[in-house]
Amino acid sequence: MTQLADALGSPARIVTAAPTADPITVADPDPAASPSPADLLDLARWLAAEPGLINRLPVAADERSWLALPARPGLQAWLIAWPAGTGTGWHDHGDAKGAMVVAAGELTERSTRRPADHAEGAGLDLPDEDARIRRFALADGRSFGARHVHEVTNESSRTAYSVHVYYPDLTLMRRYVHSGGRLLPIGAESAQDW
Repeated sequence: MTQLADALGSPARIVTAAPTADPITVADPDPAASPSPADLLDLARWLAAEPGLINRLPVAADERSWLALPARPGLQAWLIAWPAGTGTGWHDHGDAKGAMVVAAGELTERSTRRPADHAEGAGLDLPDEDARIRRFALADGRSFGARHVHEVTNESSRTAYSVHVYYPDLTLMRRYVHSGGRLLPIGAESAQDW
């Protein structure tokens, strides 16, 4: 939890992650240090536990919406609303590592990893037809490294919300299509596209 205060640009203090959680000590970290995946997950959980957070983001009827949350330079945090039936499609996060935590509702993630020697623009074999599947309910989450490739969907009948944190800044997302047990690259988006 050494990176929370730095990520939010605030001094060391005691915060409560959730009404029933033990207090979390937020240390004054080295601002030059790169947050670990565990630090990113802790930050996402801390942000997702903010009372009334989901009320800050209006929900569109049939598409995702998002709101940037306060974070220090080099680190990004987002609140995302997921109406029933919406999803991201397969994508990666360029060179950023990250974390996600469900703030309300339920989400499903299908994921795999790009091998270290993966050639840019090459397809990816999935270990099985559906890849690794995880279901996340309230306060569930995960962190991931820069080689993570996934799709996130809301397969439930009600709106879900999640908090996502990335380091360094998310500047590139490569998109893939799932075809015959493989992920085939179909393009890329940059920060200017969001």
